[in-house]
Amino acid sequence: MKYTLKVIEPTPWSFTIEFDEDKAKRNGYDIQTLYDYTDRNVSRYGCVRIAQGTWRAAEGNEVESQCLALSLLSRAGWVMRNIKSMTAFEDDCDEQVDYLDVLRRNNPERLYA
Repeated sequence: MKYTLKVIEPTPWSFTIEFDEDKAKRNGYDIQTLYDYTDRNVSRYGCVRIAQGTWRAAEGNEVESQCLALSLLSRAGWVMRNIKSMTAFEDDCDEQVDYLDVLRRNNPERLYA
């Protein structure tokens, strides 16, 4: 069963994660379970799921909330082995931030083939 991400307008201080269904299946994961695990992990930083695959950072503490959540996820093998894309939206830049590209440049050891 293919899951589709609900596309929403980019919201400052939010991030969207898309898991690769084929990778997840090869690694023994159900894709919905990966989104639920992600939600459970980022909620500790006040992030709230606003759509399938999209979370908003904690109001009033957006920078710390989003940065900690993305850092945590980028260190989790179960995330990085199954990830397709990870995009962050901030209020100080007009363009979306390709977080996987940030990792390629700064922490390539966190990326899996």
